[in-house]
Amino acid sequence: MFRLCFQTTFVQSRSLAVLQKEISSHLKRIGFYDVKGARHFAIKSGDDQTERIYYGPLTPQIKAVKVFSLSSSVAGLVAQPIILNEAATIGSTSLLVAICSVVGFFTFVTPILLHQITKKYVTEVNYDPTNKTYRAITYNFFIAEKQHEFKAEDVVVPDIPGMFTTMVAKGKPLFVEARHFSDPMHYAKMMGYDKPMDFKLGDPESSK
Repeated sequence: MFRLCFQTTFVQSRSLAVLQKEISSHLKRIGFYDVKGARHFAIKSGDDQTERIYYGPLTPQIKAVKVFSLSSSVAGLVAQPIILNEAATIGSTSLLVAICSVVGFFTFVTPILLHQITKKYVTEVNYDPTNKTYRAITYNFFIAEKQHEFKAEDVVVPDIPGMFTTMVAKGKPLFVEARHFSDPMHYAKMMGYDKPMDFKLGDPESSK
């Protein structure tokens, strides 16, 4: 009886040791793959090094308005021959001119006017710390993203800013809002607030 109990205990302890060894080997494999995977995902590409420091809050609204304007223009172009044929059957010249003016305004003038207002609005600004360059993104006429790369030295703040113009980067007027920058220091650098203040009192020699 004692021998039987001893053999049973020995077999159980041996099986537990084998099971523990298998579990530890599996854990080592899992830990190895986790570390390898962590190293793999820690590598960043050149595009991922840029960080977004600004996002325009009116970006979704501007995109939706431009999509609606362009879609209405396309619908107006498609329906214009039908409208002109129906208006010609009436025989009134003044009514025909009025209908053509209204359809032409909503078809051509509205998208162009909307683009003139929103083309300066910056949807987001990305910063590349390696090159110390900024990349501002705006929308073109067909709602495609247009990128403008510049450095802080390329920014000129006009004395009398125009409509929807905060700064001019390489000759391109841009509109940004200071409160929507994730780091206000970037806005200060672009606007030249870190430079010595010039009171523009004039040239002393010319004043004499």
